[in-house]
Amino acid sequence: MTTSPNSELVAKLLTAANQNERINDLKDTDFVFDFVNSTHTAQGADGFITVVNPSSFPALLAGNGAIGVGVIGPCGLNTPHVHPRGSEIQINVGGGVLMAQFVQENNARVVKNLLPPGSATVFPKGAIHFQQNLGCDPVTFIASFDFVDAGVSQVALNLFKLDKDILSATFNDIGVEFLDKLVVPPNIALGAQSCFDRCKINRKKFVFNGTFADFFESTKHHKALASASPYQAMLGSGSDPNTMSGMFRKSFIRSQETSFSENPLRSTVIGLSATLVAVILLALFVVIKGKRSQRKAKKAEYMEAVSANMVDAPYRDAVVFVEKA
Repeated sequence: MTTSPNSELVAKLLTAANQNERINDLKDTDFVFDFVNSTHTAQGADGFITVVNPSSFPALLAGNGAIGVGVIGPCGLNTPHVHPRGSEIQINVGGGVLMAQFVQENNARVVKNLLPPGSATVFPKGAIHFQQNLGCDPVTFIASFDFVDAGVSQVALNLFKLDKDILSATFNDIGVEFLDKLVVPPNIALGAQSCFDRCKINRKKFVFNGTFADFFESTKHHKALASASPYQAMLGSGSDPNTMSGMFRKSFIRSQETSFSENPLRSTVIGLSATLVAVILLALFVVIKGKRSQRKAKKAEYMEAVSANMVDAPYRDAVVFVEKA
């Protein structure tokens, strides 16, 4: 059995007399977990996932929960598994649609849902559940747990560790020979063949080689936060848009960070500005012309009234004034 390098700190936190003592036992940097450079990432043929617990992130013991982040590649499958000590809330951060299902226990119905980006679902403690990426692009998800050490048990991976004769009997005498040939892939595994067919990907040859660094901002952007403005801190420097968060499109970043003369939207902005000026000038011309027409109409009306002796004397000066104007 391997010992965690944080074992002593974890023991100290577990035996602390109170919360203040726990916080004093931790450095400021202990409260930050770096997923990009984590050595606790489980890598499979079609994705990877990191779930933190007190062993990898002792500061969790100052709170009452845990978190995991994963990327499921095209048509990838987060195989059926159980969290024996905690419930999970999972949100699809982006990339495509996830199919999620869970079953709680014997005689319970199967709960089935589709999770588009920006939606979340809950997996109750102890429920067998999975997520299948239905799309041809990677999907990033975040999972939170209501216990610092929720645990995880991949159903098939651990089931087939049991004695083969017992498993053979469980599966109605399927045969030990069959079980000997059975290979359970590590998580995250290649998903349904129908998805690979739809995406025109050769399932037998496909291997997803992405890392967290491909889906999160580079650490060099984090170092610049202290000197950057709040707006720049949100977007990063903009000098290397390929490392920016997928939440911002490259064209948007370039339009905010480059000079106006180099901005790809320059011609569009100039054209819209010219059109707006033309519309304003046309509106002013119409208004001025309309007022002149009204003045001429009133003048003609008053002159006609004067000639017909229809205007009283006190108003004739006004008519003359209008005529002079």
